[in-house]
Amino acid sequence: MTSRRLQDLLGVELPLIQAPMAGVQGSALALAVSNAGGLGSLPCAALDVETMRRELAAIRAATARPFNVNFFCHEPPAPAPEREAAWRATLARYDAAAASAPAGPTARSRAPFGAEVADALAPSAPPVVSFHFGLPSDALLARVRAWGAKILSSATTVDEARWLEARGVDAIIAQGI
Repeated sequence: MTSRRLQDLLGVELPLIQAPMAGVQGSALALAVSNAGGLGSLPCAALDVETMRRELAAIRAATARPFNVNFFCHEPPAPAPEREAAWRATLARYDAAAASAPAGPTARSRAPFGAEVADALAPSAPPVVSFHFGLPSDALLARVRAWGAKILSSATTVDEARWLEARGVDAIIAQGI
């Protein structure tokens, strides 16, 4: 992998990538960071296709600067009602204390990057696309590359980083301790 300055690779002024925070952040934060010279990130893992389109339209309408869209690439867990009932029963004593906390999205609401999302994303051709928990299939990755996007992905181990490098990502996000 060729070493380059992050700013040159991403087309930003500052070597700063705003972490995408699925379920708690929308386009406003991504816009603020991009317009300040960093790389703002829109977390798309918890968004349905229509919401993603609206958020992308808001970004495109408010900046010409680079931005990132982020997705998960995981194998969704199979529903297991018995297992879910068991952990909910274990945590029930904490429910009263947490009752005032807003409910967040469930793990099942975070869909992995797939063909439907790629179809919806292609017209906006975001300049940077990042992935967590691996990468999509080679065919989906080729579609993302075809519109000229830089591809970033996170690695939590050296082996993961080597795997990402072999798959040709433009930058690897080192995550962990």
